[in-house]
Amino acid sequence: MTCERFTTITSIVLVVAGCVGCGGVDLVPVEGTVTLDGKPLVGATVALERTDLAGNKQLFAGDTDATGRYAIKPFGQSATGAIPGEYRIMITSVKAPPGADEMTVFPKEPVPDEYRNGSRTLAVPAEGIANADFTIKSH
Repeated sequence: MTCERFTTITSIVLVVAGCVGCGGVDLVPVEGTVTLDGKPLVGATVALERTDLAGNKQLFAGDTDATGRYAIKPFGQSATGAIPGEYRIMITSVKAPPGADEMTVFPKEPVPDEYRNGSRTLAVPAEGIANADFTIKSH
């Protein structure tokens, strides 16, 4: 595994782990399906990083099920949904095993860089999104 891939995975984990509480703000549903080459992407993490709040990087995430479906929720909370606003999207399917370090060899990440590096964005409207679907094609 390259250092870049380890850094990307570690960054997503750290950003998700650093989510600040949502402070009682109303959450709206953000749900969808992730497919890769026409098949459900099982066990992937869909992370949303808030971009329209200066200095307050709120993180929301959800894992895909056997059908590729996910529902976003604030990290570390049982409530589902996200705060309306603008977000960077990061999707990854390779998880770091317990005790992983820079010497751990990970399988190749099938999700292309443009879905992992936060360059794609999503606007969450006040009513939420029931079909925030990502149809990904591998390169």
